[in-house]
Amino acid sequence: METVSSAADAAEAKARLRDAFPAWSIIHTRDTGRWWATRGPLTREILDRPSDVCADTAEELADKIREVTRDE
Repeated sequence: METVSSAADAAEAKARLRDAFPAWSIIHTRDTGRWWATRGPLTREILDRPSDVCADTAEELADKIREVTRDE
């Protein structure tokens, strides 16, 4: 996933992220270009783990989600 340059690119990247990480809500803010992911519902097993991450690109966001969920 690369840096997005249009609303259509952002929507496509968001759809790919949602497919790859169905337990996470994916948000892209147009004004800042930042990407966010939050997960839920939170269970006892994951309460002590990060439940949200942010990044400058869709690719970086995917990497951060993988890092957070690596041991799950």
